Amino acid sequence: MAEPTARLTEIDGLIDRWLVKKGAAEPLTSDGAFTSRSGDGTGQYSRMSVVSDVGELREVELIETAHTGAMFTTLLQVVATADRVVVHASLSAAPGESRVAPVGLYPRCPWVIRTIVETFPDWKFAGQEVPLARPFDATTDDAATKLSEALRSKSRKLPIVVVSDDPDEGVWQDLGSKVAESLVGLADVAVVSPESSWVLTDELGPRDSCYLGAVRLYWPGTRPDGSLSGVTWRAARLSAFGGDDTGRARFLALLRKEVMSVAALTMMAPTLIRHIRTSAEKARVQTLEAGARDRELDSIVDENARLSEELTDARRTIESLQWKLMAASYAQRETPAANDEDGEEPGEGDAEALAPEPGEVRHYKKIGSGGGVDSLVRTKACNHKEGNWKPAFKGDKAEKGLLKLEGRNDWKSLYHCSSCTGGGRWRVHW
Repeated sequence: MAEPTARLTEIDGLIDRWLVKKGAAEPLTSDGAFTSRSGDGTGQYSRMSVVSDVGELREVELIETAHTGAMFTTLLQVVATADRVVVHASLSAAPGESRVAPVGLYPRCPWVIRTIVETFPDWKFAGQEVPLARPFDATTDDAATKLSEALRSKSRKLPIVVVSDDPDEGVWQDLGSKVAESLVGLADVAVVSPESSWVLTDELGPRDSCYLGAVRLYWPGTRPDGSLSGVTWRAARLSAFGGDDTGRARFLALLRKEVMSVAALTMMAPTLIRHIRTSAEKARVQTLEAGARDRELDSIVDENARLSEELTDARRTIESLQWKLMAASYAQRETPAANDEDGEEPGEGDAEALAPEPGEVRHYKKIGSGGGVDSLVRTKACNHKEGNWKPAFKGDKAEKGLLKLEGRNDWKSLYHCSSCTGGGRWRVHW
């Protein structure tokens, strides 16, 4: 890492550029107001610098007010000590009127944070490299094996988002790159192909894998039953957002909110900030004359006692409200319409889980293979020409997979699409 003082100076310059991009005419002043260039309202900012024998602190608070009156606050704190630089940012929002109701907030990573991460790619969080705005290519078997190891790692501290890049099932192009840009600094992103997703299925099992154009958010840790904790959006649900760029933007906004809301509860401001302020205040008091010092100390003690009491009450209220909101959010997502993460295999728990009817035609796709048996899941029909469907005379593994999935082998015909990738697609006439 570069010398902390030099890095702090460079970050100061990035903060200047950020304020200019927002609309501030004189970003070096301690405070100011501006007409927002990135929104539809006004803004104001304040800058503060604290120096002590512990280190240096830069604090910038930016408040933007939309035309509706809603206020959006970004607080950026940068600490430099003799051996390191620490950056912490928080986002908050308040409605434009006094009411107890959810705020329609879909946060974005501030430009200054994205730029700091990309300019100095050696940042760490809890000993783990901070995610950059680029996805990990897990489209080979070896890379997918490394990905499965990372997903199961007990030392993992940050979420991982896996995007299944399946040309037959996917909804949007280049989704992995867009997800990585949206979650820079907060979550690693990996892209798997139809073939490499088989490795995930073999390593993790169908329940914990990601395939057929799905997007899966894996939280660190596991559930009580040993399965991986997270949220899955299957291709059918992603399609409901809309197949164009607007639909993709809607999904990315939802994904950002999902990850950032959890980060807001779990990423606390570094204690170094308090230590620097305390050290600077002690130094200031020591420079006063004896009488003034005693009066100042009495005033500080009284003020600290009052603020500590208020802070304790505020924390209790915030914690209560935050956990109620989180509990309500997850309870709502338990419904099939709200969440794909139901702990069942794809296609189970719905009408398709019923046994095939005589004369019914169903389509299946291979997601893995092992022990002489293909792992199949029910899927939709492909868009390839009828001539691409060929009778499957040598589909022993697929036949065993159908028997395992449906519990029967009395189909009338079994066809395989020669144009579908990732093991292809099977059409079965029961």
